[in-house]
Amino acid sequence: MLSSIEKGLARPWYRLRLPKPLEARYAARGVPGGTRRIRSWLSIFVVFNVLSLKVDYDMFGADAVAVPATLTLCVFVPLALLAILALRHDAPPWRQTAAVMTTSLVDMAITLNSARIAPGPHAEVYLILAAIIPLVVGMIAPLSFRHAILYCGACFALYVASVVGFALGGPEGVGIPLLVASLILVPLKLAYAHEWETKQSFLLGLREQMQADALAEANSRLTVLSETDPLTGVANRRLFGERLESAWESAAGDRGWLGLALIDVDHFKAFNDAAGHAEGDRCLREVAGALRSAVAARGGLLARYGGEEFVVLLPGATPEAVIVLGEALHRAIAALALPHPGLPDGAMVSASVGVTAAHGATRRWGIGPADLIAAADEALYEAKRSGRDRVEAVCVRAGASAFAA
Repeated sequence: MLSSIEKGLARPWYRLRLPKPLEARYAARGVPGGTRRIRSWLSIFVVFNVLSLKVDYDMFGADAVAVPATLTLCVFVPLALLAILALRHDAPPWRQTAAVMTTSLVDMAITLNSARIAPGPHAEVYLILAAIIPLVVGMIAPLSFRHAILYCGACFALYVASVVGFALGGPEGVGIPLLVASLILVPLKLAYAHEWETKQSFLLGLREQMQADALAEANSRLTVLSETDPLTGVANRRLFGERLESAWESAAGDRGWLGLALIDVDHFKAFNDAAGHAEGDRCLREVAGALRSAVAARGGLLARYGGEEFVVLLPGATPEAVIVLGEALHRAIAALALPHPGLPDGAMVSASVGVTAAHGATRRWGIGPADLIAAADEALYEAKRSGRDRVEAVCVRAGASAFAA
């Protein structure tokens, strides 16, 4: 997409259309405030045409003013009011153009008819007014260049046909009226320049937005990378530390529980020595996947703590709940049934789990996140000392004692 945008920005001045996908996107954005601007213009023109009846009265006199007055009040004004009603909501461009063209052509036709029937010296005034109408409207109405060609072409054709057909140039000929008619084509240049600038602004805005999105996506990827263990795909120790601090603050504020579990793959060095580091990495990935499923079901956070150690943070876990969590983690690894090549007699990969939990109220006694980690680490050490492949639990307090095993 960025290459298409750059291509569009570098296109020559005579190529108004954008590359196809961008042109469709530009067209879909619409013209903000277009219908509101046209409705305002139509309202002003209704008032202008009604006030111009005084000019008609002065030029035609009381007897002849009936024709332009009738055409203005009975044809143009109702038509303009219908156009305003048709543009009450955000109308599509074709409807905007249809409203502008219809009202302008009718207003021009009425003005050219006044030029035809006006007393000799006054005809030129109406000829000039008939050319000014499409000029002013074309400059005000937000028409695309394509619609401006249609609009100006129709108005120019009506003007020239009326001047030539009714010989409105008088004795001097039609040269001057036709020169005046060229004013009708001025909006073409304005519409082209406006659409060119609008499209350039659209492309620049789109490029800026895409670059901002790309930067945000890159920053998001960097954030994920900075918080994720590259081998196992779970959270890394850095993110765990941040979440532990935050979770303990919440537990202290809500007077709730916070559970912690440390998991260590048993005899992992022997596994690596026997099978190699590649198989050891595969083993850790499978262990992480099994632990992730068990933790996700309870809404906790799993992180790689280092080497073959994993840690689980479980907000709201009471001492009983954290023991249940530890048993679930222990079973999840056993269910993998991964052969351990570094142990005899077809042994399987197992894990030792140490769990602990603390209540937020203990913060007033000086208990902090480091004490939870120390207690979980003590429980893990107890599991290893007791023969591994088991779950142990320790309370978070001085002279920690087991609350379950």
